[in-house]
Amino acid sequence: MSGASQRQLALLLLAESDDSSSSSGSTSEDSSDEEALEAGVYEHVFDVMFRPPDKKPKVEHFVDDVVRQYSDEEFRRHFRLSRRVATELIAGFASSPMCPTDNNGGKAAKSAETHLLSFIWYAANKTCMRDVADRFNLAESTVHRVLQRVADYLCTRGPTVLTFPRHLEKLSRDFEKVSGVPGVVGCIDGCYIRIQCPENKIASTYVNRHHFLSMTLQAVCDNKRRFSDVLVGSSSKIHDSRVFRLSSLAKKIPGICQGGRYHILGDELLDDSDEEEANDDVPWSKCTDSDECEEEDTKEDAALRVSTSPDERPFLLDILPVSFLETTPWPSRNSSGSRLSS
Repeated sequence: MSGASQRQLALLLLAESDDSSSSSGSTSEDSSDEEALEAGVYEHVFDVMFRPPDKKPKVEHFVDDVVRQYSDEEFRRHFRLSRRVATELIAGFASSPMCPTDNNGGKAAKSAETHLLSFIWYAANKTCMRDVADRFNLAESTVHRVLQRVADYLCTRGPTVLTFPRHLEKLSRDFEKVSGVPGVVGCIDGCYIRIQCPENKIASTYVNRHHFLSMTLQAVCDNKRRFSDVLVGSSSKIHDSRVFRLSSLAKKIPGICQGGRYHILGDELLDDSDEEEANDDVPWSKCTDSDECEEEDTKEDAALRVSTSPDERPFLLDILPVSFLETTPWPSRNSSGSRLSS
């Protein structure tokens, strides 16, 4: 029985008690001892139904006593971003309409610092809401609202933060220092995000090739593993090439590539009419296992594998990797004018 149902039952019992007390007062048949016993029973029922719940033991003052005492390195290890960035996010959230204020009456609203730190802890450590509630001295229902508010805030910040770099020449030089491949301005990759079936949706439309429900995350990162373009939300039932074609990045590619001057690298280029058959013009090996490819590697293959390695590491978060596509112009492996020829 829910708490609301219990309270309704208690109120009905109390109402009946009042009626019986009134009727017994008008008659001389009921004794005062019976009335006292009945009053005691209903008093106990009322106390059980309406007394405040027992306070759960939780960590108190975790932010004040622990987090603020972290060194910058310890803070980065626990929250996976620098203290400076966290401070900027806290200040931005505090001035946003998503941050609750204290002028609504009742219990004081949680601070912007508690909001951001609890959200980052939840996201960075792959923990559950129960653990966050215990660590930050919050109710589990409060944690849910905190996560929703911060997620909404970060979504509003996304378009201003996740922008493709403008200084492509410098970016391509930085990539070339890593791999020797000229003209690279980003690497594209992705992963599956495991989900439960959304409400009013058909589960089979979200099942990926690994036979579990997921959405697809597509992202481009630079040589320092910073995301410069992110797309998330497409059903993983959709083939990778179609996810790419439907993305805003596909429309930006001509402007980014500038007629073949710059390139975005991916694992392989697939023809969506046949997922198993690769396009003949793919300029790099489809092999990803170094042992299998060691004998077949060319200088071009090795250089491209080094170039795309920065893009793989941001996704190595215990999630399944998937390959994505890029349709930028790139010299064919058999092209006589290939800039990658030895």
